[in-house]
Amino acid sequence: MRRFVWLLILIAAFGSWLGVSAAQNAPAAGVLEPTVILVSFDGFRWDYVDKAPTPNLRGLAARGVRAEGLIPSFPSKTFPNHYTIATGLYPGHHGIVANNILDQPTGRRFASAIVKEVRDPMWWGGEPIWVTAQRGGLLSGAMFWPGTEAPIQGVISKYWTPYDSSRPGADRVNQVLQWMDLPDAERPRLITVYFDDVDTAGHAEGPDSPEVRDAITRVDGYIGDLVAGLERRRLLDQVNLVVASDHGMAFTDSRHVVVVDDYISLDDVDIVDINPTLALVPKAGREDAVYRSLSRARKFKVYRRANTPERWHYRDHPRIPPIIGVADEGWQVMRRETLEQVRAGKRHEDHGVHGYDPQFKSMRGIFIAAGPAFKQGTTVPAFQNIHIYNALAQVLGVTPAPNDGDPAIARTLLR
Repeated sequence: MRRFVWLLILIAAFGSWLGVSAAQNAPAAGVLEPTVILVSFDGFRWDYVDKAPTPNLRGLAARGVRAEGLIPSFPSKTFPNHYTIATGLYPGHHGIVANNILDQPTGRRFASAIVKEVRDPMWWGGEPIWVTAQRGGLLSGAMFWPGTEAPIQGVISKYWTPYDSSRPGADRVNQVLQWMDLPDAERPRLITVYFDDVDTAGHAEGPDSPEVRDAITRVDGYIGDLVAGLERRRLLDQVNLVVASDHGMAFTDSRHVVVVDDYISLDDVDIVDINPTLALVPKAGREDAVYRSLSRARKFKVYRRANTPERWHYRDHPRIPPIIGVADEGWQVMRRETLEQVRAGKRHEDHGVHGYDPQFKSMRGIFIAAGPAFKQGTTVPAFQNIHIYNALAQVLGVTPAPNDGDPAIARTLLR
């Protein structure tokens, strides 16, 4: 009988040891599957990290990877480049070819203020990362990002909010953290969040202004709040935090302006997009004359669609107008009426503009990322924003859609 009792005791002890061993080797409770928070700081130029106190961005870079610059795609404007970051496609391939677009076959126009068009999937080509994620069985959440309000390929983020420029940055951060508080089965694995503070200040006052410095400090604070919120939840070392910007900013003023109607009659063209780019659809029979006249403009380069620089990859899409122009760095393109209103004080004068040739360093943005998937304490050379999509797909463990990026460049960012 005693032997039987001792046998039971030994069996119980052995079972207890097995339970402890299994518990030590099992994943800890609350461990996240690979998760990405993708942050956009609109108009945050590559050198802004060093123009104002940015302890939170610097801290993120110290424990992650930072690029010497993020090279935008042409045109270096907001909607085309946000969607390029999301798809890995050049604007000339995904169809968001400018902030303002004319679809000539239908006569429809796209602009950020036209909500009906922004939410129509016809405009949005390619496959953005949130669609890739959800096709891969992952949930996504969008606290603003161009394209997230449309059901692209019939897919829209599980959680999304209509864009509201008046919504404070702190509220945007709080929404992200609220999504992170959801139960595992409901929590998004990809979250996008957008802040426009720096771009707004840069346009109004110029890239070297005190207002831009204040905006830099403010958005750095948003990163601080986000990091602190993740730390409180014991999630900071499990989340991949990626900060990118769509473009930089160049100083401008009303003394450096190319006036369109000094060279052509406005009756001869439909101006689709303007400043510092110029997208024109000439009236029938007027294309050659318009092109020749604009070729005489100083501080301005004009191209037929088929002859735009190859490095722009801006020839193929039918929404690219027949004539494309772009001012030299620091110059603007305006109608005479607009310039007169600015000089008379009837219209605000912009002291910062973007949209120039991406080769200008002033157009470069930032890329900083930290988390379990990214290299630590690493600086990489400037790279084109088409490569971000592949990196995000690899981090999330989903199969990327065909795109213009190079997976080898994406891998230089990752462990």
